[in-house]
Amino acid sequence: MENDIILKKSNKLGLKIWICIVIFGLAGQLAWMVENMYFSAFIQANITKEAWATSAAVASSAVVAALATIFGGALSDRLGKRKLFVCIGYIIWGIITALFAVFGNDPIDTINITRIVVMFVIMDCVMTLFGSMSNDAAFSAWVTDVTDITNRGFVDVIISMMPIASLMIIFVGFDGLTQSGQWSTFFIILGSITTFMGILGLFLFKDSKNIVPDKSNSYLKNTFYGFIPENIKNHKMIYICLIAMMFSSLSLQMWQPYMISLFQHTLGIANYVIPIALIVVLSAALSVLGGKFMDKYGKTNFYYPVAAIGVIGGLLCYFIKFVNPDNTALKMIILIIGGTLIMGGSMMCSGLFFASSRDHTPNDKAGCFQGIRMVIVIMTPMVLGSILCPLVINGFGTEPTLEMIASGAYKVGDKVYPYELFLFSAIVAAFVFIPGFICKQKEKSFRNKKLMEMNVVEETEIKE
Repeated sequence: MENDIILKKSNKLGLKIWICIVIFGLAGQLAWMVENMYFSAFIQANITKEAWATSAAVASSAVVAALATIFGGALSDRLGKRKLFVCIGYIIWGIITALFAVFGNDPIDTINITRIVVMFVIMDCVMTLFGSMSNDAAFSAWVTDVTDITNRGFVDVIISMMPIASLMIIFVGFDGLTQSGQWSTFFIILGSITTFMGILGLFLFKDSKNIVPDKSNSYLKNTFYGFIPENIKNHKMIYICLIAMMFSSLSLQMWQPYMISLFQHTLGIANYVIPIALIVVLSAALSVLGGKFMDKYGKTNFYYPVAAIGVIGGLLCYFIKFVNPDNTALKMIILIIGGTLIMGGSMMCSGLFFASSRDHTPNDKAGCFQGIRMVIVIMTPMVLGSILCPLVINGFGTEPTLEMIASGAYKVGDKVYPYELFLFSAIVAAFVFIPGFICKQKEKSFRNKKLMEMNVVEETEIKE
């Protein structure tokens, strides 16, 4: 049997690189959290709870995000620059986020709901254009530029924690604004944070010294490099890793856009900040530990466990449906355990497979493969989720109670989001086992070869 190589030490990234990873990763996810969750919450609270409106915003922004990342990533490769795209992009991204304050704080009472939704979606798409070019294309490619196989597992797990960290920051620091109906203030503050980070980056952010302009082909050929069948075949492991991330992302997409309503009205947990805080802390600890072990002992032993964790977490949250509604303590315990497994599993899955895809990415193509990642990992789950979620909601959702209608949370004819969203999340997560099996077969020999070439190994352990 082939030996398992134990890593002597990871290559150090340096303080300034870590600062940029944290502040740009966190600021970007704060902005994405506003779009991915709070735009949906705003539509549902102030415009309409009809599922088509939320789905229209999610699907449209997903398509724009994919196109922006495809063209922006290839352009940053061709120019050999990431800083310009990241810093200027963040500045504009934050400004447009703040402009959503124009929709006001109060529920929009008009017969022209469709027109309002269209206006909202157009603004969302413009914001997504700059967000994707700066974060998904340039920043993500920069992370590939500055990392290597000895540290990517830990770095990508840390990056995968940013959505949860941003969610916690928003819940603790700013969610009260939305609860009290101060949506305009909320959008202005969160947009200003993103813009400020872009300005700060002009002084902190530096391109990797190893990046060189990619002039191997014309710009358009490089843009669509990853879509050519021959290149797909030559770099098939990248696509297999991204497919695993696609299933994990779709698993989250089955319930995350509806999370606040699920916690408040379906699970009956009014003070949802407390369980979310515990879930964030526990899942973060689990993920950091997993990321360290991935780099030290290799990713081979983690492909199956991260898939299993997501499935178990989704099933646990679904089983809250069968708990006595008055037994709040038991519901909270199951939610915290299940939520920790869902979040922790998702972060480890993202870190594991994203790091693996970076390991297989050519040095001069880091930008163009971000577009491929966006199509497979971001756009596809969001589009599929926008189709599947309304089917689940309409098929399993129940009529709101008179108390819910009286409180203004629901209208007659609305559907209360069902527990089955968690069940289908678990079903989708199970598909991660398929690409995980392929990666497990290929990872060991690839990693061993890379580490031996870099001369950073300490010892080998023979597995019988």
